[in-house]
Amino acid sequence: MKTKPYTASFAAKSVRMLFVLVLFAGMNLFGQTFDKNYQDGRIYFKFKDDINLNIAVRSDNSVDFNQIPFVAALQSQYRLKEMTRPFYLNNDHKLLRTFMLEIEDFDKVNEVIQKLGIEQALEYVEKVPMDYIHYVPNDSLYNLFNGPNNWNWHLDVIQAEKAWDISKGSSDIKVAIVDNAVWVDHPDLADKIVLQRDTYYNTNNANPPASGDPFDWSHGTHCAGLTAAISDNGIGVASIGYNVSIIAVKAANNTNANGIYGYPGIQWAANNGADVISMSWGGPGYSATNQNLINSIYNMGIVLLASAGNDNVSTAHYPSGYNNVISIASTNSDDEKTDFSNYGTTVDLCAPGGYASPGPSGLLSTTYNTGTYGNYDLMAGTSMSTPVAAGLAGLILSINPALTPAQVETIMKNTSDDVYAVNPDYTGQLGTGRINAFRAAASTPYEPTANFSTPVTTILPGGGIDFTDLSTGVPSTWQWTFQGGTPSSSTEQHPSNIKFNSPGVYDVTLTVTNAFGTNTLLLEDYITATNTPSPYVFIGISDSMPCIFEEITLSDSSLYNPNSWEWTITPETYEFVNGTSSASQNPQLSFSMPGAYSVSLTAANLHGSASMNYENLIFVNGAIPTFSVDMEDGTPGVFMVWDTIKSQSKIDVRSANQSNFGIHFHGDPVPTGWSGSPTSGTATQAWESNLAFHGKAYICGVDATGMENVALQLDLRQTYSLGPKFSWFRVVVNGEQLADLDGNTDFNPTTAAADEWRTLIFDLSAYAGQVFDIVLQSATRFSDKTQGEGDNVFIDNISITNTTPVKPDSRPSSSLRVYPNPSDGLFTLSSSKLTGAEVSIRVTSLLGNVVYTENISGSNAGLLRTIDLSHLPAGIYLVSLSDGLQQLNQRIIIR
Repeated sequence: MKTKPYTASFAAKSVRMLFVLVLFAGMNLFGQTFDKNYQDGRIYFKFKDDINLNIAVRSDNSVDFNQIPFVAALQSQYRLKEMTRPFYLNNDHKLLRTFMLEIEDFDKVNEVIQKLGIEQALEYVEKVPMDYIHYVPNDSLYNLFNGPNNWNWHLDVIQAEKAWDISKGSSDIKVAIVDNAVWVDHPDLADKIVLQRDTYYNTNNANPPASGDPFDWSHGTHCAGLTAAISDNGIGVASIGYNVSIIAVKAANNTNANGIYGYPGIQWAANNGADVISMSWGGPGYSATNQNLINSIYNMGIVLLASAGNDNVSTAHYPSGYNNVISIASTNSDDEKTDFSNYGTTVDLCAPGGYASPGPSGLLSTTYNTGTYGNYDLMAGTSMSTPVAAGLAGLILSINPALTPAQVETIMKNTSDDVYAVNPDYTGQLGTGRINAFRAAASTPYEPTANFSTPVTTILPGGGIDFTDLSTGVPSTWQWTFQGGTPSSSTEQHPSNIKFNSPGVYDVTLTVTNAFGTNTLLLEDYITATNTPSPYVFIGISDSMPCIFEEITLSDSSLYNPNSWEWTITPETYEFVNGTSSASQNPQLSFSMPGAYSVSLTAANLHGSASMNYENLIFVNGAIPTFSVDMEDGTPGVFMVWDTIKSQSKIDVRSANQSNFGIHFHGDPVPTGWSGSPTSGTATQAWESNLAFHGKAYICGVDATGMENVALQLDLRQTYSLGPKFSWFRVVVNGEQLADLDGNTDFNPTTAAADEWRTLIFDLSAYAGQVFDIVLQSATRFSDKTQGEGDNVFIDNISITNTTPVKPDSRPSSSLRVYPNPSDGLFTLSSSKLTGAEVSIRVTSLLGNVVYTENISGSNAGLLRTIDLSHLPAGIYLVSLSDGLQQLNQRIIIR
């Protein structure tokens, strides 16, 4: 095309251009008083492509008005403030021809646009859109707790854990969170942020300002946590992006947490290594300039995602509506469109961003503010669904960084779950469906690596084997070769019933191929067909999480008819029961200490033996007094927390008494179904009629054998909404309600908002000498702070104390005497039950460390043995005796 020289002969026209990137920190900032959807007084204009420009741009991207005569001419009628060339990405010729003009008299912006619109050198003139963050306010109308919360519901819905089995992401992949601010020192984010920038004030500091509401300034921090909070670090929350890195970009002025000047921010992110850009903001205003910028970033190979908006409308919305942007709507835990979420034909995908059923009301993630959950809080909105989807895009690129943005979008769309069955009123307006991280990760192609498995590798001649393809890289074709097999080859992904009719040892070969390459795996001598197979070991278990002293059964499911067995369980704080032993096919046993146990089995037949070890197969619940539960790690410790459809139970800071965490019970935001009045309700109604409102913290297996007196102590605080009979608490032991030392069995608050903490003590001596269960139970009507303070029960500083010495020989079920007990370390063992030729003695600490071993043989097997362990520190130890056929256990206290 022949270019026309641009000269001063063209008529002048007035525009004031906004350049967000280079605004000075000291300038006065303003709200949107003229049109909330557009930035006050700011206009984009673009010269036509065939106009030859010769305009000087300063280092701060500002431009002298006088260089463009039709702009200079406007100064006599309008107060011009500044002109800049805001976008320079990739030296894109469209962006370099685009300028932004800003005028002081922003109410005259339409007049200026009209004057500029007649300039023949200009392709277009437009207002600069104003964008807002897209979260639903976290006040009492939105932050309602409803039933048993799953704090990871958004990860569960998209099958994140299964996706992490494929890839936990790569720190080389960088997701840019362009938002109002990101608190880069958050303990769940600090190690993930590789770059930060404030593109409004041109500083390398993405943190929120010191002034303003910290919750409002938490929006970007919340989004960053949803994308890539540090996972598997023992604190806070997990994120779908797992190991991906974060580029933190602050794109807001320090007086308006909700207004976003995001386009300079995404330009900076694109110029500084972003692979994915997440934009949880927008508005209804279209801009050709912003579309040009989006196109330039997309052409750099960067994936862009944006929130669809929270107005529950189908009208156009930007940047999510621009070409080359993946638009994300919000769904709830049941895949229904969230009530606030926009919809329409421009939506590409949905992601969790709303509410779980029955709770929580939002997504829990990192925040700048400190609230109920520390520096974590709930937010809901398409602002939340977008960083979840952006984290998945980062996970996909971690698997194959060579993918184009179009390929990433195709994978996310093709693997999404159809949600139209539960959204019939929005058919065709929620994109292809809700993202599925597992299916997306499993469908992401990269250079394949062949791998496979079979249930067994040794069979009888003529037997069939199923082969399962485990290849990575999403192969498109499979070529199997089975030496000695029938059939001898297959192109199926998972060939089944491949027979090996003749005795022998055979190779198996698998070759997999996709668009990125080919890989072959040859396993020599993989299949053995024999008439004399050794056992192939498999085991089963009746209960993998018993309480201490509960009996479980280990079952042998091994192939090829084993006729002898040898079971080994570690640590050795257990005993075989009901006449079974380590040589039984299906032994029964109970455990005397809580913790994790590993199990191994060696099985033999006439042709040989085989072994299999299962690490941490059993986790035994329970505790031994004296112990305390302070919950300072954010968990209930040995207690388990439980709630129902009308109650909420959790560990939080609101329930802490002179500490950081405690147990918090409360009710429902819609408490229909409650029996009893606020002032005259009865305990019978609370405990027998209001089952749906119960919450519990319970522990199975408090082992008080050998004790005469045991006590429970806890701190309690309660509040009420409309009356004290809407908040109840009690303690139940082995199904029986217990009174405290003052004779109280049912506890109610005394004031609505200011109950003092009180310490309750319960005498458990009636249960001493046995193993018992404890339940701390609530019945509460209204949810926290929904009506006044709400109906709450707060518990902290729980302890169960052994208040007397242990009695010797206190466990009648044991055939081992240990005396004196307690002792100063010198004690005697006595047993007449061990009949083997050799007896093994072992003493173990509560931590599972072996502190003493000895083997006794011959005439000493009848056993009367004195042991001196006076050098050991004071504490509880487990003494175990075994003759190879049975094992006896007893505890001893060394003072």
